[in-house]
Amino acid sequence: MKTFPPPQRCFWPIGTIKGWVGPTGFSSKSTPEDVLKDIDLSNRLVIVTGANSGIGKETALAAFKHQAHVIFACRNIAEASKITKELNSLLPKDSEPRAYAYELDLSSLESVHKFCLKVRSNFNALHVLVNNAGVMGGDKFERTVDGHEQMFQVNYLAHAMIVRELFPLMRKAVGGARVVSVSSHVHFFTHRKGIDFSKVTGANAHVKSDTARSYGTSKLAQIIFTRDMQALSAASRRAFESEILFFSVHPGAIQTPGAKKHENGWKGRLLRKLSKPFIKTVEEGASTTCFAAFHEDATFFAGYYLADCNFFQSSKHSRDRSLREQLREVTEKLITDFTETVM
Repeated sequence: MKTFPPPQRCFWPIGTIKGWVGPTGFSSKSTPEDVLKDIDLSNRLVIVTGANSGIGKETALAAFKHQAHVIFACRNIAEASKITKELNSLLPKDSEPRAYAYELDLSSLESVHKFCLKVRSNFNALHVLVNNAGVMGGDKFERTVDGHEQMFQVNYLAHAMIVRELFPLMRKAVGGARVVSVSSHVHFFTHRKGIDFSKVTGANAHVKSDTARSYGTSKLAQIIFTRDMQALSAASRRAFESEILFFSVHPGAIQTPGAKKHENGWKGRLLRKLSKPFIKTVEEGASTTCFAAFHEDATFFAGYYLADCNFFQSSKHSRDRSLREQLREVTEKLITDFTETVM
């Protein structure tokens, strides 16, 4: 069995800036094409949320180029439809389409539910789910139509619901399935307790809110969820028809349209200035997602946090068992409260 020694302590931040090659053979300068060299994704279904722009689009394009069937799950359905139409036009005449545009608004759990129903009605197996879409709030607290803090729902809760509703399809994936959540090093910058659950939902969630910490909270939740689901999946493996692996990744500092539009107040603007030496191209930013989603060697890191296509130690909060149990309970309650209204 192949093993990978942990990167040297000095690897970050110098190695990230310089593009040093890590134990996996990849680095901060690697691209999706480097990662997917000689990989055939034929007959695999891949879902990428927020695939109409940025690293989500690059991830989806890379999967399509390597023969996967790809669902572009986007709020901007017009842009997604334009992209998928162009991609399908490149296929041989009379070929079945391999790119699909599905509407998905993560700020509405009803939209999430309808999206999942559509996927389940059209496909019988799901091989890769990339939870990529996300938002960065501005200077003010914002709620979704479901009453939750916007970043917590869009970045984390809605994706957790997708995993829950599409889990049966992933269990049927021949060769196994993978779930990749695009998190961030910003998960290190959160509340003193890791997650302040009084700030993610409820009538008083807006009181003394801190949008920068709220963004970090949503990204921390993704990592905790990844670790929790991997543990549950591994423990129940014998009951599944195939193995389901979970990963969380840090794409790096990327100057995307979304990042420019929302910077979480003065703290977010400061973090963006400090991150300038680490700025990657969109292609480089998508490489770690592609590594976790498609590369054979990534299976060694299931349940862990990756950056620059290599292992990276996540925060102490992300490894807190008590916090993991709290998040599981809150997530289950919020999703169950919604599903009971549509049953």
